[in-house]
Amino acid sequence: MSTITPNPIQQSQQKILTINQRINDAANTIISEYTSIVALAPVSGKDRTTTATETYEIECHATSIVRAIEDLLMVSRSLKESWILGQVAFSFQMNDGHA
Repeated sequence: MSTITPNPIQQSQQKILTINQRINDAANTIISEYTSIVALAPVSGKDRTTTATETYEIECHATSIVRAIEDLLMVSRSLKESWILGQVAFSFQMNDGHA
């Protein structure tokens, strides 16, 4: 039974696409959650129960923002590790047409 090993160029391109998708997903999450927080921010004319409920919602949105930022930090760390190990230079050279 033979296994087919993926082409290194295809692996690099797939890795780049995955990283770009993670960045886009995190950015979209940050924007949408921040928008939700801003929409809930006005307090005037609300009773205490509504204010308490919305405060909890704001905390949940803030937690989602923190998770998205942590994911961006993991992407950054992954890129740094790949660069240090010499895996990124080849990928970027392929995209520039130098390799």
